[in-house]
Amino acid sequence: MSLSEKFDLDDLDKSIIMILQKNPNITHSEIAKKIGRSQPAVGSRIHKLEDKGVLSAQFGIDFRVANINLIKVEIATRKPEEIFHMAKYCPFIINAMKLSGEKNIMLYMASSSLKKLDNVINYHFRNKDYINDVKMDIVTDYLKPFVLPIDFEMDDHDPDLTNGCGEKCSVRLAEAEGRY
Repeated sequence: MSLSEKFDLDDLDKSIIMILQKNPNITHSEIAKKIGRSQPAVGSRIHKLEDKGVLSAQFGIDFRVANINLIKVEIATRKPEEIFHMAKYCPFIINAMKLSGEKNIMLYMASSSLKKLDNVINYHFRNKDYINDVKMDIVTDYLKPFVLPIDFEMDDHDPDLTNGCGEKCSVRLAEAEGRY
């Protein structure tokens, strides 16, 4: 089944999505001119695409132009839910994904300091008995804009190998409050 069939998209829907992907700031009127429809018709289609969950907007930092380190961390663990739950609270973790295969969790993490990221990985992952393997790769370049949300609370943390992020650690606070 194609994406068009799966989401019940016609050629106009696909055109609108393509236009918005190239220029997220374009107005509905400008889209209407490009596809030969009225502005209200474009607005209605965009609203339906958003309601279906096919179209969404995400604001964040463009890593292509920012001086922020982005790393990909792959983890082999017997407790993937534990890592997922922890990822909700760690400001260094941008997103977590479950994988099939040898490594079953992948994280995107960001910070202005690679040392901070390495300390977070060492403290929260490498020292856990239920984690079999941790692989970290640094993203070195981007072909296209790569926009991801950033939790600026990460700047408030200075993780080390003994205390993690210290008393301000979001994971520790969640644990203390019984949320983790």
